[in-house]
Amino acid sequence: MAHKSAFDHFADKTWNFLGVATQISFFGLKKLKFKSFEFWLSFLISVGSIEVAIILLNKFLKETLMSVDNLMVQILARKVLSWPYWLQTLLLALAIGVLYSLVRGFKDFKLYSRFQKAIERTGLKNAQGDVPKIKSIETNAENQMKIVIESMGVGLSKVESQKDSLTAGFRQTVDRIQLNKDKGKIDIFLVKEELPQRIGFYDLYKNIKEPYSFIVGQGLQGPIVQPIRSLPHLLISGATGGGKSVFFRSTILSLLKSSPHIQMYLLDLKRGVEVKEFASLPNVKTCKDEKEAIHFLSLLVAEMNRRYIFLENKGLKSIDPQRDHLDLIIVGIDEAAALFGKKTNEIARKHIAELARLARASGIHLIPSTQKPVKEAIDTETLDNLPGRMTFRMISSAASNVAMGGNFAKKLPAIKGRAVWTHGSEHCEVQAPFIDDNILEAELKSIKNEFDQGIRKNFQELLKIEDNDKPLPATEKSNQKDVN
Repeated sequence: MAHKSAFDHFADKTWNFLGVATQISFFGLKKLKFKSFEFWLSFLISVGSIEVAIILLNKFLKETLMSVDNLMVQILARKVLSWPYWLQTLLLALAIGVLYSLVRGFKDFKLYSRFQKAIERTGLKNAQGDVPKIKSIETNAENQMKIVIESMGVGLSKVESQKDSLTAGFRQTVDRIQLNKDKGKIDIFLVKEELPQRIGFYDLYKNIKEPYSFIVGQGLQGPIVQPIRSLPHLLISGATGGGKSVFFRSTILSLLKSSPHIQMYLLDLKRGVEVKEFASLPNVKTCKDEKEAIHFLSLLVAEMNRRYIFLENKGLKSIDPQRDHLDLIIVGIDEAAALFGKKTNEIARKHIAELARLARASGIHLIPSTQKPVKEAIDTETLDNLPGRMTFRMISSAASNVAMGGNFAKKLPAIKGRAVWTHGSEHCEVQAPFIDDNILEAELKSIKNEFDQGIRKNFQELLKIEDNDKPLPATEKSNQKDVN
């Protein structure tokens, strides 16, 4: 094979340079907003300014050309000056435009090149050896960047498995990875800031603006608050010591504080150790053993059915506490596996599954908490009806996969309160709020005082075991009379 000549080497380098320059210019041109009125106004003003400058420059050069000794310069200058003004203006505008696009696009080109190399180093390839290609890099917010890649047939789960390698290669934290609206593309979201290792309850509670809401935690994009009515059920899971119990209590307190008309039924088979502080409130009922818990689950199923009859009679789709004068009901279950796992009570398991499947429209919401959300502890049918997941650090990949459909919870750092928030198909790493016993005690005392002073009132009395066969509460009957 013949060696390349010096000219060939020069030509190759020239083409490579032009190719890189073209790419840089392309990144610069993408920053221009061609569809905006402001762009075209600026363009016309710039062209007009260039033409005025050309006219003045022509006059100046014609006057100074005679003093130039170099004959070639004189000939070249006269040739250029003989061109019409519009052609000179066009050429100068093109030159300025190319220079501008090179300057504007250089930074983005460097970023694109670095990110593309980071993707290549992860070893992500399809069966034909094609590597995913970056299609665009967008800045969505002050603290967030979105990289859109052409997946080239590489699946979402495969890209997610390289999250740590991508974080190292991008030198920015990968917040989440998800499918683009165009299914052949994948979105990778980056953030510059790290999550705090600890954040207080009050630092986040101030972000609650809507009643019947609770604090999820601090995400990389800011505080996350979730209305329970649009969730509608929440599964809390994680290994011992990860912050699961603290989050359970924080969630219950958030809902109590933010909800004007709410009833709480807290089921804790560890003799009520985790929920004993809440028992003093007039709108909270705690259950300490299996027999009592099953009785209340039966009452709740009966209440759900009565509310569905109410909705049917009224021609409504769901309960609105303010409109229907019926309290929102929260059923918190600490260490749920002890109550309705595969090896425990069949009745409890049946009631929980029914409530998870049907209770949303009736204004009844479940918040079970468990160490291991595996099928031996919670029925698959029940799990499928718990769309909200707060998953703290897991010891095993199997538990993480069941809890959130991925291995993310096992890879969480060993920071108490660090969890993965899942709502639907989206995953987001968060730092859950911390609340100490003194704050919890003070808040519960404040809520109790509001009931004592008549500032807070429930529409219904709390359910009692002997109420199992009673019709819908008197408040509903009075509502029906009012409407009729």
